[in-house]
Amino acid sequence: MSPKSTKGKTTQTPKTEDVDFKAFLSSQQPPPPSNPSFSSSANRSFSQEEEIPLPPPDAVHNWSLKPVGDPEEALKALFGGSTHPDSSPSASEDLDGVVSGFRKEVRLLPHQIAGRAWMCDREDSTKKKAGGILADDMGVGKTIQALTCIVDRPATKRDREEGWSSATLVVCPLGVLQHWGEEITKVTVGLKVVQYHGTARERQKVAPLVRDADVVLTTYGLVCSERSTVVPDKPDKGSVLYTTRWWRIILDEAHTIKNRATKTAEGCFDLRAKFRWCLTATPMQNKVEEFFPLLKFLRIKPLNEWERFNTLIAQPLSKGHSGGSLAMKRLQVVLKHVMLRRTKIELDSLLKLPQRNIVILPCKFDPSEQQFYTALKANVQTLIQKIMAKKSGGSAYMNVLVLLLRLRQACDHPSLVLDNYETEMDDANPGAIPGMLSNDPDFEDDADTGKPKCQMCTTRLTRRNIADNAWPGHCINCAALKVQAQNLRSPMRASAKIRAIVGLIKHIAAKSGGQEKTVIFSQFTAMLDVIEPFLSAIGVDYVRYDGSMTVKERTQALVEIAQDPRKTVMLVSLKAGGVGLNLTACNHVILVDMWWNPAVEEQAFDRTHRVGQTRNVHIYKLKINETVEDRILELQQRKRELTKIALSGSHVKNKELGMHELLELFK
Repeated sequence: MSPKSTKGKTTQTPKTEDVDFKAFLSSQQPPPPSNPSFSSSANRSFSQEEEIPLPPPDAVHNWSLKPVGDPEEALKALFGGSTHPDSSPSASEDLDGVVSGFRKEVRLLPHQIAGRAWMCDREDSTKKKAGGILADDMGVGKTIQALTCIVDRPATKRDREEGWSSATLVVCPLGVLQHWGEEITKVTVGLKVVQYHGTARERQKVAPLVRDADVVLTTYGLVCSERSTVVPDKPDKGSVLYTTRWWRIILDEAHTIKNRATKTAEGCFDLRAKFRWCLTATPMQNKVEEFFPLLKFLRIKPLNEWERFNTLIAQPLSKGHSGGSLAMKRLQVVLKHVMLRRTKIELDSLLKLPQRNIVILPCKFDPSEQQFYTALKANVQTLIQKIMAKKSGGSAYMNVLVLLLRLRQACDHPSLVLDNYETEMDDANPGAIPGMLSNDPDFEDDADTGKPKCQMCTTRLTRRNIADNAWPGHCINCAALKVQAQNLRSPMRASAKIRAIVGLIKHIAAKSGGQEKTVIFSQFTAMLDVIEPFLSAIGVDYVRYDGSMTVKERTQALVEIAQDPRKTVMLVSLKAGGVGLNLTACNHVILVDMWWNPAVEEQAFDRTHRVGQTRNVHIYKLKINETVEDRILELQQRKRELTKIALSGSHVKNKELGMHELLELFK
């Protein structure tokens, strides 16, 4: 592959060596390539979809794409490190990192230079390439690499004459929308940017500007809601998001569409574009099926059809039979072709990031908290026995998940269990529960039956178990527990974790002379409410960032924590601020409550530990000993071992929280 020129200097594009796929598909003994990486064959016909031939059944015996050896190690290598050879240039390379179209003071880092060249190569339509997955680790500069693609490869006059818009559409979570606008302003020069967001009137006002813009910013929420405007068989009718033939679409935080059945994912599939990109540091969090929506969006044949993906990849891997090795090879072929991933560990010598230290900080209940938790746990265990005796499938799963939620809330502060479960289920596991239940054919939502249920534990209410009028909508046992919780709430008392937070904030302020800042993450916005008065009581000036705030309010909070030396603490909802934000102004992180999927926590930690951080980052995970949090920590470790899709023998384990694992948390 020919080198790319940059201001008189050269950088070698990551190699995608051609392979004779016809021989690969037909011969019993095709010769192995000198380098186990792949590109399109020159003889294949081009269409809107890119086709990558996959290894035939006999390939598992007759040919090695890469020395596989232990299947577990092969998959760890696939997802744990670079998915493309030669993608990380050494620091000694003589590269200046200048990009035409960027501000003069902006320089790319060496790995970003390589990423720029790879992205440019992946948009070479003469080689039947039309985008890919940039899956670099969190905080190493995926946004700036995407911006190089935008300024390097604009639509030409001929492209526009063929009906393509000149615009790149960036689809991102609401919380990241402002970040994209700021990054474009900070890095580039002269790009016309349109934010397609806001009220219907505001969107209608900017719609005529969309086609001739360089970049259009919108959200996954709008892609979902405006899909209803699409008129079948009339591609020019409906929302501008769907009528425009975009030059390029970039899905930021692309794991947002990991559930192929959601309306958001389906909306992204329906968008029209010449080139397509997925940016995500976590292309797979729970199971291999999460790759399918990305491949479908990218139009990567043959795996953009669910039946083919399920037959060729998902089923063989999940069942663990002899076809698993071949399925793994097929996945290697595709991902080596379309995905670039570099981890912080690989890039350590180039990035020179400061250290990141994680401390698990044990907290101890006082006697009243312990009494409340013990009573709640006993009630929960009794309810679980009743649930498992009467129910199965999704309905039981939902009930058990709510009970787990209550124990976790009690670890934060007893007063949290006073709130209704419907509100907090959204806080506790953003968007995941509906997805989990929708895949269960036995799922039946109790709300659909019209029968009343306890607002705390979801047990169906009868004349025998319903509480008196003082606690409408509660069973007798839960009403008694709420009386205890209310006594601990008024006047508000500091829980074990509140005491730990106050102690940490005082310690950080004293040790740094008030110069270092802290971000406090919680899954429960109600817990953030509880924390606020205790911060005020010790004279801490703080800001808050959660989903109830407008975009303007969120932006102001980010500006204040970054620029105002008086603001030393930021309270952040994990759902609203766990991804996409740059919080390098803070170098201390307090995680109030743990989640069983460590990928969610890692996303939050990397808001501070990323390019631009100049201080060592200190992370404190609060944990109450001898509670459900002990089991969550153990489960996290097991899940962490599966982050790279580890295998047990020939069986691929699933990282979703199943009923068996869920019940183990209550022991």
